[in-house]
Amino acid sequence: TRHLLIDRFAPVFYVSGPDAVLCRLRDEAARQPHALACRMTERMDLWEQRARPVLEIEVAHPSEYSSWTRWARYFDSSLRLYNSDLMLAPLYCWQRGVFPLARVEAEVDSEGRVLALECRDTEWALDYELPPLEILRVRLGGLRRVDPTHGVQTALEVEVDGRQLELDESGEPAAVAFQHLLARHDPDLILSDWGDATILPRLREQAARLRLALALNRDPDAEVQQSRARSFMSYGRILFKNSATTLFGRLHVDTHNSFIADKCDLSGLWELARVTKLPVQYAARTSTGTGISYMQMELAWRDGVLIPEQKAEPEDPKSPDELLAADRGGLVFVPKLGFHTNVAELDFVSEYPSIMERFNISPETINCPCCPDAPRVPELGYRVCRARRGITSRVVERLIAKRGELKHRLRELDAEHAKPYKLQRDALKWLLVCCFGYTGYKNARFGKISKWREYSHIAR
Repeated sequence: TRHLLIDRFAPVFYVSGPDAVLCRLRDEAARQPHALACRMTERMDLWEQRARPVLEIEVAHPSEYSSWTRWARYFDSSLRLYNSDLMLAPLYCWQRGVFPLARVEAEVDSEGRVLALECRDTEWALDYELPPLEILRVRLGGLRRVDPTHGVQTALEVEVDGRQLELDESGEPAAVAFQHLLARHDPDLILSDWGDATILPRLREQAARLRLALALNRDPDAEVQQSRARSFMSYGRILFKNSATTLFGRLHVDTHNSFIADKCDLSGLWELARVTKLPVQYAARTSTGTGISYMQMELAWRDGVLIPEQKAEPEDPKSPDELLAADRGGLVFVPKLGFHTNVAELDFVSEYPSIMERFNISPETINCPCCPDAPRVPELGYRVCRARRGITSRVVERLIAKRGELKHRLRELDAEHAKPYKLQRDALKWLLVCCFGYTGYKNARFGKISKWREYSHIAR
C-alpha cells in the first residue's frame, strides 16, 4: 500500500562573522515576514579544531532554504556561511536517521502527518529486503547502444508485468498508449534506455500537442524536472552531460545516462543510494565522487563540524626542493618488449583507500596543530594526527570493511546467488576508486592537496 506522508522538516544553516554584523543579521531576520528562528551557538571548526561561535538560522519551509541562504550571503560580505548549500534530501535523512530504500516504522495520524519515524534497517547490512518495485522498461527499437538523436525514429518497446509491447504510430499515438500503461500498472520505477534526453521528452511533447495529461509523476501538483544538457572541462577534456528527466512519486533511471546503473545494474545503484544517502535518481546520474563527498559531510554534520560552502583550504607554500620531493608522481617500470611466459599479476586490495585507513590520512590530520611530536613521513616531513581519526579515514574504513564482507560472502555462494552481492561489491569499489584524487579536487569541501601527496608518497 502506498501512502503520502507529511513530515515537518526545518533545515538549518550557520553564519560566522563579526559579532556586530551577526547581531544586525539576527535582528533583520526577526523582521522578515516568514519568521526565521535564530540563536547563537557553537560549532567545531575542522581545521582549527576548536569551537567557533556562529549564528544558527532555522528555515521553517524547506522550499525557501536556498533563497534564505542567498539572502544571508548577500547581507554583508564579511559573513561566511556553513551548511548552506546542502541537498535537502540527504540532510533530511541525516536528521531522521533514515536513508533511501530503508525499512522504517512510522506512526502517522489520520491525515498522513508523521508523528514518529524509526529506522529498522542499517546501510551497512549485507542482506536487505527491497520494496517490491513495479518496473516498467522502455526503449527505442533498433541498436540500443547508438544514441537515437543520431539515428532514425523507431517505435517504443515497453516491457511491464512480464509482457512486451511495441508502441508504434500505426494505431493510437505513443503518448496515449504510454499513459494507459501508466494508469494500469502504476510503476514505481521507469527504467529506460535513452529516456532522459529522448524518450520522455518526446512523449511529453506529443502529449502537449494532443493536450493529454501524461501522468509521469504520481504527485499531481509536482512538475517533471528537466535539467539542461551541458558541456564541461575535466582534466583537459571537454565532456558532455546529457539532460536529466527527474520524476516525483516514482523513480526514473536512464541506464545510458547513469554510470553506476550501467556498470553495476540496479543492485549496485540501490547499494550506492543506501550508503551515500543520496536520492536514487540523483545518485544514478551523479559521479561516485559526489557520494564520497556526502558521506564525508554526514560524518562532519554528526560531529558538529561546520561544512563550508566550498573548499577554502589553500595549499601550504613550498620551496622548489620541497615541491620536487612531494610532487614526483607515480613510479612506472617499463617492461621489455616481447612475448613473456610465467607472468604474475600483483593486485593490492583497495591500495590507496587502505593507506588512508591504516595511516589515518585525511585533510585535517595532515600537519595538525595538536601533534607536533608525531612521527614524520620520510623525505616530506609531514606529520599525521594521533589524537583523532580523520573524516576521510573513517569513511573509507566503513566501505573497505563492507566490501571485504561481501567478498567473503561471494566465496560461499554459487554464481547464480552471488550476482547481487557482486554488483553491491562493485558499487563500493567505484566509491573507493574515486577516493584517490577526488578529495583533493578543487570543489571538495574538506579537500587538501597535501593529503593526496602524502598517501601517494607512502604508496611509492
